[in-house]
Amino acid sequence: MKPSLRLLTPSPRPVNYPGHTPLSFSQNALLAVGSGLMGVWTSRGDLVASLSESTASTFLPSLHHRMTLHPEGRQILKDRPTISSDTLVGLRDLKRGTLGREYWEWLDDGKLDPDARAPVQYIDSPTLAYTMLRYRQTHDLYHTLFSLPPTLPHELSLKVFEFSNMSLPVAALSSTFGPFRLKRRETWLRDWVPWALREGKQGKSLVGVYWEKRWEQGIGELRRELGVKRNDQDGVEGRWGGYRKIREEERELRRKGEWIDEPEEW
Repeated sequence: MKPSLRLLTPSPRPVNYPGHTPLSFSQNALLAVGSGLMGVWTSRGDLVASLSESTASTFLPSLHHRMTLHPEGRQILKDRPTISSDTLVGLRDLKRGTLGREYWEWLDDGKLDPDARAPVQYIDSPTLAYTMLRYRQTHDLYHTLFSLPPTLPHELSLKVFEFSNMSLPVAALSSTFGPFRLKRRETWLRDWVPWALREGKQGKSLVGVYWEKRWEQGIGELRRELGVKRNDQDGVEGRWGGYRKIREEERELRRKGEWIDEPEEW
């Protein structure tokens, strides 16, 4: 437990799953305020994770309910799959253009490790704790789906999408205060916010996608199935180099016939 939380002595509470840290109401409030003030402004992953857990009662039951509305989401809750470095075994051998291979490429390009995601510890319900873990572990797949690099502007773009798609309060806070850290805030607001709001609203809820069963599916086909599109607004690629690099690599692979997916507008 964090040192500041030990200052408040709670009445004994049960530990409901491995790694669970039960909090009293006052401890949870302290965690929410502290992580909220620092996490949203600095985008530190551990603080944002703590903020999302300390405010979980405001949105997590609804998110869990959304998963139960569809067979795929219910199967996820039954199987409780997790994404870790072990998940990556074999993905590199898939063809370019499949979800699994592009996820592997995205992680490799960014030197990112799925094991680095913070575990859930402050949510009392084991069922809701898994829902939070699932959301947290699949976030990088949203980057892959939309060809977005792991940079602050595109991270914030996804937070806007998540707010529109899943009504997450933490995403709303991040997308409201986080842009003040951007050097090209006005350009970002014009290029990415309308796209993120539109696609989040129009698309299916991503939290209910069983990604592990779709590794061999073409990523463009998956976008069409989910009812979402990448940002193809005129001039966006020219203004955002990391996004342009990913899109240009895909076009080159298509020209060579090395991209297995059905052509989209590219």
